[in-house]
Amino acid sequence: MPAPELRVDAKLFSGYEGADGSYDEIFSATGELRPAWRRFVDAAEGLSRVEFGRRWEQAQRLLRENSLAYPDPNDPSARRHPWALDALPLVIDAAQWQSVAAALKQRATLIDLVLRDIYGPQELLKSGHLPPEVVFRHPGFLLPYCQVDAAPQRMLHLYAADLARSPNGSWWVLGDRSESPSGAGFALQNRIAMSRMLPDVFHECRVERLAPYFIAVQEQLRRLAPSCGGRPRIVLLSHQTGSANYFEDAFLARYLGYTLAEAGDLAVRQNQLFLKTLAGLSPVDVLLRRPNSENCDPLELSDQSSTGVAGLMQTVRSGNAAVANALGSGLVESPVFMAFLPKLAEPLLGEPLAMPNVATWWCGDPESRRYVLSRLSELTIKPAFRRRGRIETQLSDLKRTDLVARIESDPAAYVAQERVVRSTAPVWSDEQVKRSYISLRAFVAAADQDYVVMPGGLTRVSATLGPLETSLMDGERSKDAWVLSDAPVSSVTLLAAADEPLELRRGGVDLPSRAAEHFFWLGRNTVRAESLGKLIRAVALRLTSEEDAERIPELPLLLRVLAELGQIEPGYVVDEIKLQLPAIEHLLPAAVFDDGQPGTLRWTVANVARLAATVRDLLSLDTWRIVRQMDDEFRPAATDDGFLDMLVKIESMLLHLAAFTGQVSEGMTRTHAWRFLDLGRRLERTLQTSQLFRAVIAGGGAEDAPALEALLEISDSLMTYRSRYFSRFQLGAVLDLLMTDETNPRSIAHQLVKCAAHAAQLPRDSVVPGHTAEERLAASLLQLIRRTDSELLAQAYEAGDEDPLDNLLSTIDSTMPKLSDAVSHRYFFHSGSAQRLAQS
Repeated sequence: MPAPELRVDAKLFSGYEGADGSYDEIFSATGELRPAWRRFVDAAEGLSRVEFGRRWEQAQRLLRENSLAYPDPNDPSARRHPWALDALPLVIDAAQWQSVAAALKQRATLIDLVLRDIYGPQELLKSGHLPPEVVFRHPGFLLPYCQVDAAPQRMLHLYAADLARSPNGSWWVLGDRSESPSGAGFALQNRIAMSRMLPDVFHECRVERLAPYFIAVQEQLRRLAPSCGGRPRIVLLSHQTGSANYFEDAFLARYLGYTLAEAGDLAVRQNQLFLKTLAGLSPVDVLLRRPNSENCDPLELSDQSSTGVAGLMQTVRSGNAAVANALGSGLVESPVFMAFLPKLAEPLLGEPLAMPNVATWWCGDPESRRYVLSRLSELTIKPAFRRRGRIETQLSDLKRTDLVARIESDPAAYVAQERVVRSTAPVWSDEQVKRSYISLRAFVAAADQDYVVMPGGLTRVSATLGPLETSLMDGERSKDAWVLSDAPVSSVTLLAAADEPLELRRGGVDLPSRAAEHFFWLGRNTVRAESLGKLIRAVALRLTSEEDAERIPELPLLLRVLAELGQIEPGYVVDEIKLQLPAIEHLLPAAVFDDGQPGTLRWTVANVARLAATVRDLLSLDTWRIVRQMDDEFRPAATDDGFLDMLVKIESMLLHLAAFTGQVSEGMTRTHAWRFLDLGRRLERTLQTSQLFRAVIAGGGAEDAPALEALLEISDSLMTYRSRYFSRFQLGAVLDLLMTDETNPRSIAHQLVKCAAHAAQLPRDSVVPGHTAEERLAASLLQLIRRTDSELLAQAYEAGDEDPLDNLLSTIDSTMPKLSDAVSHRYFFHSGSAQRLAQS
């Protein structure tokens, strides 16, 4: 029923009304604020709508800066959507949550027992409590998961349930998540944002903390380690970069203190699981996995998967490593099990389910099928078997006759469920409070012989009653769920006790080889973006100057360099052709922002963001924000003056890159992650400077003062040159500053000094005598540069002998790729994806 006009202390909810037929979270049937919400309103009494809206904007900005985002499931190639957080939490009182938590513990225990039986003795099948067709027809049931020769171990370590309220206010389960529940990281990010948005309100309401749940996760994973003593190595196995939950995985890995890895980072040797690191193979005790079970071992499981760790199943069977959740645990996520779980509670637990799930009928049962067909218009028809990540068949749009025919043709493949009318709650939209329908994903972690429930969870909202349990990405936004305590809430942290002894350590050699490779190429791509941006800026500044473009002597040379780099059509440097082409001012912005063509500036910036995302858990928050903001901002604007917009955005991009360089230089610990990143930067800057030299000389600019000035400008050394030589531009002095002057941080010599130092300090086998290939290449090129006499080179060139300078540049251009290859072959080698040799 509509809520009455509110008193001054609840003015925030003025105009809000619930929906007929739904339980309203904030108002009772008589229009009174519920007790938990009364506490929230009293605590927030001093906030005006304006202040409330301002704080919400700050919270949204925090989520954007942290890049909490997900891809569009309908268009994976599109830009990622920001994770939208509502300004108002879902408020639940303590007594109500206690019953919810108890019911969730019971349900998790039941599901674990069902899984153990299905993959173990299968007593439920023998006794007829579960029809064999429900299990053996399921595409997720595979024999390698079965524990035939061992006592069934706990399979469900982490569990989540999608909950909703029925119209009478009681909670029920809409769906079970037992494969690898996602969303806990999003819930934690929501909590961080909301506690910062409303710190006083948060503390006055006595909101239960989320940290105890994550502590329980850590403790359970430690218990799973095969070896009892020491510090187990726990790795979070994520999907590939760009997957829907990659940012959540990176956030959780950092928060829990685990190594983030992809399948290619892991290997099995002699039934032992290892992480590929720079120091070699490092043993892994526990794998917290994100991929589906069938994608975890291509040798024994799905032969359609190109990912996974070959031999993982045998390692788990041997007891040398543990996986959470256990492989095969996603079986019970299918709706068909919801038809049987209420019946299984009595034989397995000796008690009925404390919280019902939405009423479900399996059409494979003749009596249930007759009931479903008689009430088809009142029920929702779904595929009986669900596989995580697969798009379910849409049945709601079928005609009744077609739907009946489909069910009759294969009844065991379908279930029917009661239609859900979820509860309503207020959301903040356009500085107004509006109605939404909510669903709550609650999270459960195993704790010795029991389970621990996160107080609260991830609340998702939508303006309609469409399903929210199909995917974590369903819905329009999310809410933080506040469980209010009746007593003061103590502070809880994941940090170890202050008096617990710590073993002093130095990090770096346990860096995964994939991460080292990504840092290396991140460094290279940042320098590529910077060099290309400065070249385009130099061209743009000359095209927009007051001087006629035809009277700028160095402009044709700079355009030639752009053409040689593939940034513009070669015709722009041919007098007979360029007159027939569109003006360069119109073409250049489109070329710069073309993200579909490899090598463009926009493509390079996107590559920087992609590479940074792969090592997100190893970058500081400030460093990541710089990259993310640069990627977001360096996109074309819908304006008529595309050329001016391009110039402004290039300037902003260069500022972001300068900030990135400063963060790396001053804020990044000198581990091997930093070393590979800096090595990539030095190697790429050497190549860029050499190629720029070659392009200028080939275009006849070696004796042209404006061309030499442009070369210094692009190389960021013009100020230093002028402080030494004023405005007298000569080739010898330019060669000295940009090639052989080790005190100039932009010179080739300076880069090679750093390359040689990095190569000497990279991990290596101390038993092998002599120098590595990368050490020899860097040292030989450095010695060559040190033996170079810039004045003699310039004199020879000006006398008509171009070979000495050309040979030097050719040596640089051929040696640096060899150095890159040597580093790649030694540290970044990854074997190809494991494949089955024959069909099973």
